[in-house]
Amino acid sequence: MYSSVLVIDDHKMVANGIKMLLGPLFEKFHMAHDGASGMSKALQHFPQLVIVDFLLPDITGDLLVRELKCKLPAARMLAYSFSYSPDAIIKMLQSGINGYVIKKDDDDEFIRAIHLLMEGRDYFCKEARIHIVNRFSGSSDDYMNSHLIANTKFSGKELELVRLLCKQRTTKEISKHLHLSERTVEQYRSNITRRIGAKNLAGVIKFALQHGVIQLEEL
Repeated sequence: MYSSVLVIDDHKMVANGIKMLLGPLFEKFHMAHDGASGMSKALQHFPQLVIVDFLLPDITGDLLVRELKCKLPAARMLAYSFSYSPDAIIKMLQSGINGYVIKKDDDDEFIRAIHLLMEGRDYFCKEARIHIVNRFSGSSDDYMNSHLIANTKFSGKELELVRLLCKQRTTKEISKHLHLSERTVEQYRSNITRRIGAKNLAGVIKFALQHGVIQLEEL
């Protein structure tokens, strides 16, 4: 069981539904229905996890996340929204969000995202990953990245680990697949992200797609 979660969503039925779903996972559950009350409750309770909708009555989710991250740098942030527009997803990504799940997705994906974020990982649903890739695929550092894979000298096992990371497999799942200890998997992951200069999962996915390590339809 995790410590505490704050849900900021103006749809009270959605917030109550999340409470029913996450009740067994968290010792304390808090909710707010606009940005102002969300910030107030965040500063009052200091939750481990904040779940934020993109569209709120008084502020957009990306601006709220920026404020929350300044006040609660240790908290994990998950966007949970009806919106799957590229603009919304990219704004939330740039705000420093740790994950994005669309409300039409099933409960299993939502719970998976919660667990991964609480383990210190990132999680972006398939629609979000596609928009992230499309947004950054033509960035100005493509020329530099095109030469990077030749110098990293990845082993076959490391490349397979990159593919599994892109598919958002857990450390335990990767450990079982590659027949490595979970500690070794974490060491591999840390080393790989450092070598390719990726700051988060989106960076790993971008690198893997640009260099043919994984195909878009495999995500």
